[in-house]
Amino acid sequence: MNDLDYSAIEKVLGVEHESIAEMPVEIRTKMKTVLETIVVRTDEDRKELYNALDLLWQKGSVLLTLEKVSKATGIPMVTLSNLDFETQQVIVFEYLANSGNTKQIYMLTNSALAVIELDKIAKLIAVPVRELRKLPRRIQEQMCGAYAMEFDKDSTNHISTAFSLILK
Repeated sequence: MNDLDYSAIEKVLGVEHESIAEMPVEIRTKMKTVLETIVVRTDEDRKELYNALDLLWQKGSVLLTLEKVSKATGIPMVTLSNLDFETQQVIVFEYLANSGNTKQIYMLTNSALAVIELDKIAKLIAVPVRELRKLPRRIQEQMCGAYAMEFDKDSTNHISTAFSLILK
């Protein structure tokens, strides 16, 4: 990313050069792609550009802090990176509020990991994930556990029938 790209992003978001330069490479690459993709002709285009860049800036900021969380807690960065964005934000908030409260950070991480397969289950049984999230937490965790143990992408996966029956 060159200085023109940085200055364009800085101007749109109203942030300092360093806050963009510190972002992970994949975030900066996506920002550059957004700059090249969205042509600003109207206020609506300007708003779309801002929203797209702002979302990436937020994700990048969260990832930067998650690296600190990983170092402080010993939770692998790959684990934290695979959590949903909402959970990542909560973990970052908890860390910034009290970086020494590793018990709470582990609890949040483990809680999210217990239902991390929910999106895959929703796709498997062709049900919106929001419907699965309405189920009691215990059921969500059991479904994810069963999916993790039983799902095989190369088999007939009778587990999908069992999941469908749970929803009826």
